[in-house]
Amino acid sequence: MPVPTSLQRFIPSAEQLAQSLRDSSSFRDFLALALKSSGPDPRGLDMAQARYRMADALNGVRDELSLDDRVLAGGGEVSLRELLAVHAEIERERLIHAIWRLDDYAELKEFLLALRSVVRYALDLEGQLHGHVLLAETLIPMVESVEQHQYVLANGDMASDAITRNLGLRAKVFALDRSGQERLSMNATGMFDRLSRTFGRFGR
Repeated sequence: MPVPTSLQRFIPSAEQLAQSLRDSSSFRDFLALALKSSGPDPRGLDMAQARYRMADALNGVRDELSLDDRVLAGGGEVSLRELLAVHAEIERERLIHAIWRLDDYAELKEFLLALRSVVRYALDLEGQLHGHVLLAETLIPMVESVEQHQYVLANGDMASDAITRNLGLRAKVFALDRSGQERLSMNATGMFDRLSRTFGRFGR
């Protein structure tokens, strides 16, 4: 299945990925953190053997789903196989690189809508493979909560706990938050300096 055009524009080339791995300690650190929190690589698994858990707006939480079960995502019905296809086709390192280089919340939300979902795999005690699927429409309101500096969600959960670490998403959201706070602080300092100079002229 081809990668959607809406997602292609975010995905780095192999050369871009290699250059960042070679030249950017920031990316290497982000990648290591993201991989540590993302579970087994989907491309190395038999995804069809997994049992899936996810929630959608119509059915709530559903367990024991298979890849051929249909779910509600983005306002329409799709199979889990279709929904998760990009995770089988795109190197996880390239998805993480795409997230790392996003500039702002608007781009992050566009990326999530294009990606449609994230999935994290794990083995249970009996060796059964499970996949936990989070839809973009579930993640985006949490991202917007942090964007608006509302760190406690409507259900009382902390946004810092609710946003998945998978693919480095939590780290990216709070990096954007810190960056925004720093810009606000710099702007406020600059305005204070300008006001000080203005009042200083009046006092001469």
